[in-house]
Amino acid sequence: MNAMKACAGALLLVAGVGVWKTYVASGRVDPKAWVSERVGKDDSGPSARGFQSIPLPDGVSARGVVVFAPKHCTSDAARRTDDLVRHLSKHGIAYVRTDSANFNNLTSQDEASRVMSVMNGPVPIVYVNGKAKANPTPQEVVAESRDKKAG
Repeated sequence: MNAMKACAGALLLVAGVGVWKTYVASGRVDPKAWVSERVGKDDSGPSARGFQSIPLPDGVSARGVVVFAPKHCTSDAARRTDDLVRHLSKHGIAYVRTDSANFNNLTSQDEASRVMSVMNGPVPIVYVNGKAKANPTPQEVVAESRDKKAG
């Protein structure tokens, strides 16, 4: 399962980087301006709970909570995801749950590597206000969400 996940993720990244390079080469976009405006690049480093600044998947807002987990997770991964979203609901934190992520916004191999370091981790993968972490605890997600709202 992990080998398939890694292969699919690598294929997705290679395709996304190829598309992006073609788009940049056409001269229709300045990658540095696009990244700072669209992706909300944050070089402040990992948060206190280990959430990292990595590019956002296509169509994902830099605000709020997004939970990524495949539809057909293993029972342990499914249980962790279900526990997480129940905890978020209990604490009144809105979230979006999805099973796919596309990254057509990567501008370098470094960005691709940072995305893969998180996306290849154990599910669920959670973005909170533009920063991501693999398999965070429900308490970490709530605290990260509240810290960003206060900031």
